[in-house]
Amino acid sequence: MADRRFYAKAGPFSLTHLATLVQADVQAATGDLDISDVAGLASASAADISFLANAKYTDSLTASRAGAVLVAEKHKDKVPDTAQALVCADPYRAMAEISCLFYPQAARAMPMPGTGQQQQSVHPEAELGENVTIGYGAMVEAGAQIGDGTIIAAGAVIGAGVAIGRDCLIGANCVIGFALISDRVIIHANTTIGSDGYGYAPGASHFKIPQLGRVIIQADVEIGANCTIDRGSMEDTQIGEGSKLDNQVHMAHNVKIGRHCFLTGQNGLAGSASLGDYVQMGGQAGIAGHVHVGDKTMVGAQALVLKSVPENSTVSGTPARPLQELYRDQAFIRTMRRGEGK
Repeated sequence: MADRRFYAKAGPFSLTHLATLVQADVQAATGDLDISDVAGLASASAADISFLANAKYTDSLTASRAGAVLVAEKHKDKVPDTAQALVCADPYRAMAEISCLFYPQAARAMPMPGTGQQQQSVHPEAELGENVTIGYGAMVEAGAQIGDGTIIAAGAVIGAGVAIGRDCLIGANCVIGFALISDRVIIHANTTIGSDGYGYAPGASHFKIPQLGRVIIQADVEIGANCTIDRGSMEDTQIGEGSKLDNQVHMAHNVKIGRHCFLTGQNGLAGSASLGDYVQMGGQAGIAGHVHVGDKTMVGAQALVLKSVPENSTVSGTPARPLQELYRDQAFIRTMRRGEGK
């Protein structure tokens, strides 16, 4: 249940309105209901709507006191008689859409900067669009461009020449330089964009290579807290539209991520690695330098990808290999271990 100290709630909304919003069929309707809030199955009351997206929680569904429940067709018979079933193709997404209706600001993911706090530094040569909010202690340097409706939270630094699009949210203490950022991008607190790539010419005295590229972030990207995105050395580091990065992700110089990728906590991509579109990486997985991972590939948690992977693959392990190959290797080792015990 959302705490009202942190989240402003809209509503109530009629069940018919919610069903229309998510294209759900109302089953066994006994008249329209007013729904006051969203809640989990265990905590929902008769005025709340909940959902079932995982069959592991069918026991919670049958015991739920929710007034309405979003379910897939195969689970509609599990909804208790006290609740109305809203049958839809994707209950998980439908619940997300309804949650946004009740809590329209929650998807912006962090508190708004306080009003009346004006101790920020905006260079006179910076360009700010309409309805831009700059938080306490933030700094916007010369030549930076900030689009309409964008929020810069407390303590953030927007470097010289950086361009940020419309309706973006830059979290507290972010440092952004050498970057061009499109619309509706969310960057969570303490993330650094445009830092130096790790480039040296080795020798008796290692010589630092100037990093002359940029970071290009396309629309609707979300980047978690404490991430580090290095700018390119000669080419650009790029993140494709709609991709989502979890906390503590590191992208080295010249890395290119395609559209709608999912990168989870502590992923690391070495210099000039690239991902196609719709790639998913499990926690702590890594990609070696100059390696390409094809479209719609799934990389397992803690996998280390040392060579390029074709599209539509599923790989895991260290070194990463196709999942069935990994299972065969593990089975072989178990067999050998049993043999040694004889």
